[in-house]
Amino acid sequence: MTRFLKGVALGMAAALFLLNPKTYSRDEKVPKDVATKKNPVASSDAVLAKAKTAYEENCLMCHGETGKGDGPMASMLKEKPPDISDPKTLGELSDGEIFWIITKGDKAAGMPPFETKFSEEERWGLVHLMRSMSNTKPSNNPAKR
Repeated sequence: MTRFLKGVALGMAAALFLLNPKTYSRDEKVPKDVATKKNPVASSDAVLAKAKTAYEENCLMCHGETGKGDGPMASMLKEKPPDISDPKTLGELSDGEIFWIITKGDKAAGMPPFETKFSEEERWGLVHLMRSMSNTKPSNNPAKR
């Protein structure tokens, strides 16, 4: 199957997943112990390569190839996915907050949780990848949610 057809199939599956309101939910507040947690996984070429593969297979359809929120499925969502390549988007978030959003999803934004899809180490790897896409460092002051 070509990469495009695989992306379309994954996108259709994601759309069906997102249309079911009982599929996931996100707590409104990130627990303080998570929000203040520093990324326990060291960044490396191997971690970033694995995260990039996970991103391409699971995130690209909505967030787009470079994270601008312009993936092929983005126009089908009620809200446009955030531009994770924009330093303003991630610059004020701690690594723990980004990890929480990846883990629990964001129902309001139409993002499913990835808690059971990726291991904890893989989710922390995605935090590194998102930091590299936005060229940001973690905020010292986690946002109040």
